[in-house]
Amino acid sequence: MARLKGKSTELMLSLFTKEVTYDAGVVMNDADACTLKGYTVDDDWPDDVENDREEITGSEFTTVQEIVTKGFTASVDIPRAKPNDIIGLMALAMGGAVTSSQDAATGAYTHSVAMAAIEADLPSIQAELKKGGIQYAYKGVKAGSIKLSGEAGKPVSISADLMGSGTRATSATSFAAKISESWVKASQGNIWAESGANISISASLVQGAEDISSATPDDFGARLQKFDFGLDNKLDGDFGFGSEVYQVLDKNIRELSMSMDLRFADATEMNYFLNQDNLALELDFKGSQIPTASTLYYGFQLVVPRCRLKKSPNPQGGPLDALTQTLDVEFLDDGTHQIFLFNGYNAITAYLA
Repeated sequence: MARLKGKSTELMLSLFTKEVTYDAGVVMNDADACTLKGYTVDDDWPDDVENDREEITGSEFTTVQEIVTKGFTASVDIPRAKPNDIIGLMALAMGGAVTSSQDAATGAYTHSVAMAAIEADLPSIQAELKKGGIQYAYKGVKAGSIKLSGEAGKPVSISADLMGSGTRATSATSFAAKISESWVKASQGNIWAESGANISISASLVQGAEDISSATPDDFGARLQKFDFGLDNKLDGDFGFGSEVYQVLDKNIRELSMSMDLRFADATEMNYFLNQDNLALELDFKGSQIPTASTLYYGFQLVVPRCRLKKSPNPQGGPLDALTQTLDVEFLDDGTHQIFLFNGYNAITAYLA
């Protein structure tokens, strides 16, 4: 008997096309879906299985056991993320409209993603996972949480916790094509910060240029050691009556998190905390051109229009260490912009259309 290997696992997500109706599924082909590459996945069926072990049955042991409700979860981790991975998963997690615009007549596209409104449902997709030669299709899949991270000298990573309705069926559908793109790397990133009255958010984000200042913002590029950005949709489901899978699956009050580890330079960031100054932050990753005739480059931008430091960024380090500090961010609603802005750039026509 052959030993089945985890390396043969395949995961396909309909990141290009969302379900028209929650839990209705998507036609899985190259136009609607992509097969991931360079990831790990930890999936589970959190089914509710009940039995009569604790009731009087005339037997010392269980006599009946049944599956009462069905579930599906998958934690996907991509340690060396490509633009398609980042854009697709961010769009799924953010949940709002994705506006995709072509750069002139080239094959390059800008994807501007909006946050779903507080009362709006998140979009759902179909996922197909093949492991050990067994392939299942999962419908009604949404993003529970997402984490985007970068470390100096390394590629950017992204991870997502996915949750489905529980609807599942064996499948023999061919897996869609993998997207060929280079990794997004820390070496391609520009990181800026601006404070107080000099904060000025561009009406349209411009790749490779700062979009947060009316003056000259702080450039964190040489000092930044690591960043982490997270969005948790607090997904929760309702079975209701008449169904063994979630008839409703959606977000609760969402949580955002962001931190940056910097080489300590001076008291500037300490004063940002002490004075509770308003800050704006921008991450701008610009890789290779798409294609050479385009004015766009593979990458993404993430802008926080207003935030404050919620913990003191005291310098840390031992007597033989270079001092560092951590900026721990509290997102603030400025009443004008969405809570954070995201643009992605690559050669894909559209996401979650």
